[in-house]
Amino acid sequence: MKKKFTIGLLSMMLFTGMNTFNGETVQAESLQEMEQQKKELLNRSSDLQGTIQEKNKTLNTLEDEKETLKGEVATLQKNIDELVVKLAEQQEKLDKTIEKIEKLQVKIEQLKEQIAQREEKLKTQARAVQTQGSNSNMIDMVLSAESLSDLIGRVGVINQLVSANKDIVIAQEEDKAQLEENERVVQEEKTAIEEIKVAMEVDRNNLVAQKAELDDKIVQVAEMYEMTEKEKASFVQEQQAVAQQTSTLTSKMQKEEERIVAEQRAKQAAAEKAAAERAQVSSSSNSSSSSSSSNTSSSTGFIRPARGYKTSSYGYRIHPISGISKLHAGLDIAGGGPIVASKAGTVVTATFNSGWGNYVKIDHGNGYQTLYAHMRSGSLAVSPGQRVSQGQQLGIMGTTGSSTGIHLHFELYKNGGTVNPGPYIGM
Repeated sequence: MKKKFTIGLLSMMLFTGMNTFNGETVQAESLQEMEQQKKELLNRSSDLQGTIQEKNKTLNTLEDEKETLKGEVATLQKNIDELVVKLAEQQEKLDKTIEKIEKLQVKIEQLKEQIAQREEKLKTQARAVQTQGSNSNMIDMVLSAESLSDLIGRVGVINQLVSANKDIVIAQEEDKAQLEENERVVQEEKTAIEEIKVAMEVDRNNLVAQKAELDDKIVQVAEMYEMTEKEKASFVQEQQAVAQQTSTLTSKMQKEEERIVAEQRAKQAAAEKAAAERAQVSSSSNSSSSSSSSNTSSSTGFIRPARGYKTSSYGYRIHPISGISKLHAGLDIAGGGPIVASKAGTVVTATFNSGWGNYVKIDHGNGYQTLYAHMRSGSLAVSPGQRVSQGQQLGIMGTTGSSTGIHLHFELYKNGGTVNPGPYIGM
């Protein structure tokens, strides 16, 4: 009856172990797929962040360029305004000069009329002299004088006539010179003002053209700025969508990991409970045979380090606590009771570790070492440097460190790297 129960229990546990292995494989693949998706999303988010930073740099550059152009436009506008004022001043001068020219023109016309009148008078006098004022006539005028007073009067008239003609000629020459000077001055002023006005008009037109060109550049920069802002907004929106997808995927992964951990813990607890029941059922009938079996050396020279049965093999699995797929570098034996040295050797370590809990490490020589983890608190029976024989008790099974239940985590090292300990101890 006990034998059938034991066989049935072993069959059930083997079946459970197979399902667990298959389940772990499926879950690992699912988590790996989600992890890959998350990695791709994070890479995309990083790329988008880089693009957004580039767009920000472009926006800053465009903003600086726009401000520079605005400053140049303001300077040009100031210069244009100053030129407009100067042009107005020159126009005012030109208007005054034209007014002056008009007044001078009136004087010129008057001078011309005076000159014409004088010239006509001189011509008349010249004709009179030619017809009446010959030398013989003038002598006759003097000789025919009836008295001294008459002679003096006749000579005075002649002198007066000659003097008047001389004054007319001098005044005529002066008026002509004044006329020419006035015309020259007016023409010079008018020419100078016209030249200044033309030069200022050219400068104003050049400035207006430059301002128009800068205005066009400002419009172009503004359009580029607006376009870049729209592109940035598009990338930011995409980044937010990627962030949302990443958050959703992370939440999903956390839930999946929690589910896997809970499932693993439940399976571990069930396995430990089954192991305890099996150990209790078979303890009375198989205690002696188990003891001899555990102390019997295999062909490799190693023995089983504890009684019980294997709950987790060497290899990759979903970690029962972290929920991450990683290498299980040892072999787990569930049950209870003492833990013994699998082979004679020297104790290298006997201490506590947050992961392994209370553990012992033994060097067996020839590149082989073994490790025994999760021993019960206060059960360590050896110390570093101590020589132990095969089968010597090292401690008692416990659940210290990172553990979900009472068991032994057993590792075998060959030349510094872990190997599957199962074939060495017949499990």
